[in-house]
Amino acid sequence: MPKNNKWQDIYYILRDRIHQGELRPWQEFPTNFELMKEFEAHAATVQNAVNALIGDGLVFSAGNTTQRRRVRPLPSRSHRRGDFIAEHGGNSKEVLIKCKILDHMEDIPEAIQGQITLPALFHHTLQLRDDIIVAVSRSYIPDTVPLEPLKELLEQPNADIYETMKSHGLNPSDCEETLICSIASPSEMEELQMPEKSRIPIVRITRKVFDPDGKLLLVCLMVDRADCFEFQYRFPLC
Repeated sequence: MPKNNKWQDIYYILRDRIHQGELRPWQEFPTNFELMKEFEAHAATVQNAVNALIGDGLVFSAGNTTQRRRVRPLPSRSHRRGDFIAEHGGNSKEVLIKCKILDHMEDIPEAIQGQITLPALFHHTLQLRDDIIVAVSRSYIPDTVPLEPLKELLEQPNADIYETMKSHGLNPSDCEETLICSIASPSEMEELQMPEKSRIPIVRITRKVFDPDGKLLLVCLMVDRADCFEFQYRFPLC
């Protein structure tokens, strides 16, 4: 196997110190000069290691200020299942970005245009846990029920989308998901407020929700920070 560059060795040592709690959240991170002395390394070598830690979301960048860099708190992980607020309770919140009835097919993402009938309700939220944006959700609900009353309820703070659908006579019972793990695009980094030049992976999820008769009730396009969730599956081996 090829040998690591020295900056990678420094990066792994510092990363382990953060994960093991030797460098604690919000603690001042060592200066480049301190790291150069400790590891007997050049400034550029140390900076490469620090940039990688910043990209991983482990260290706050000081930017062009004179402030010291600090260790970023590690986000907690949770299982990804159904409704976000119901799963995470008091340390979570869902921020509504847009709730709108769509009448034109060009407003529907091309990948799901063949599955959504118009008009459709568009429900766009940011999901936060411990004040960190961990997911972005864009749901499209076809006109299986009157959409205007549904829209009014979903505009309420922390509305539960599945319970709201049930209150209108729908019965969301089954879920199908497709997942793609990737590095975030610039627009995804911006929306998730991830560190600049972040290397934190994200998971793009297409969730389809059906009633017991197999009728499509909702298509949700989500982008989740992969370092904030665990994905657990069970399926038959046949």
